[in-house]
Amino acid sequence: MGRRSGLLAADGRPDPTAPHAAGTDGQRSGPSAAQTAAGGRELVREENEMKGRVTIVGLGCVGTSIGLALREQVADLEVVGHDLEPDHARRAARMGAVSKTDWNLPAACEGASLVILALPLPAVRETLEVLGPHLEEGCVVTDTALLKTPVLEWARQYLPGGVRFVTGAPFPGPSVGERDALTGPEAARADLFEGGLYCVTPARDTDPEAVTVLLGLIEALGARPLFMEPMEFDGLQAGIGDLPTLIAMALLRSTVDSPGWMEMRKVAGIGFAAATEPATGDPAALRAAAILNRENLLRRLDMFLEELLRLRQWLVDSDGEALQEAYADAAAGRTRWLEERASGTWEESPGLGEIPGVGEQFERLLFGGLLRRRPRTKEE
Repeated sequence: MGRRSGLLAADGRPDPTAPHAAGTDGQRSGPSAAQTAAGGRELVREENEMKGRVTIVGLGCVGTSIGLALREQVADLEVVGHDLEPDHARRAARMGAVSKTDWNLPAACEGASLVILALPLPAVRETLEVLGPHLEEGCVVTDTALLKTPVLEWARQYLPGGVRFVTGAPFPGPSVGERDALTGPEAARADLFEGGLYCVTPARDTDPEAVTVLLGLIEALGARPLFMEPMEFDGLQAGIGDLPTLIAMALLRSTVDSPGWMEMRKVAGIGFAAATEPATGDPAALRAAAILNRENLLRRLDMFLEELLRLRQWLVDSDGEALQEAYADAAAGRTRWLEERASGTWEESPGLGEIPGVGEQFERLLFGGLLRRRPRTKEE
């Protein structure tokens, strides 16, 4: 995969009580094999120019994957990583996802033009509160959390006026299988978001230049932007994220805590494991997502309960025909969705074509016009 013209989550939980205790593991990594591979477009810097700096807070699967893609796609970029889990920081550095790591949160973000918060939802608020006084004017901050309205409120509360915030959420590309485990830095890959959608959910008062910076990040990841309102995103997330998690938890509670579980557990197979996997996340993060998005989640839950009551009535009536038709319709819908996901045949984001020169605008904004693109050769 060659370099793209544009430049430019996640598990570490920052401790707001300890950000000032200086500490860094001092790890630096050389370029990865993907970085040294020839081919594609490259960005080159003129002599004696300062490098751009991006800081990734949270070096789980999402944050480490973003780092791998940035260092593969963007020349002369310093990527600093921060994670309070030392093993996550070491793994990300060994994989070449970051140029260096720093355990001290404000120090890790010092001089950064872009700060990416690849963190679980509860940690985003704490991190914004800690970072606010330390971020430089003009810095752009973005997050990858799967709930947007509260994150925007926290950003308004804790970030100073000179710091620009734009929120978004990346989704894995079609090359990622439905059963692929995406937890921890060991699951990270540079092409995690290649061909996938990256939701861009700016508020009405978001600085347009911050949006352009995020579009540059999306371009470097090989993803495609999908614009939507923050409240719309939260409503969708209630159906595809929060509700499945709630259902999985209820399924576990109704079986594991039942008298027959001692025997059921012996024959429970992969299907049961897959159905209940969404409930295995961090309980504090799952609680926060459910409570903060409760109005949307309650609407989705009511719709689901109506469907369950309909299915129950079919069973009471021994209406096998209705039940079979429901199974067939559900399976067809799932197959169609997976085919669309695999081919990436989604509708393009409205208005995307109206944004001229996204890559060039991003380079100018982040580096003050210091970067220039090397012309492509015939071999490229």
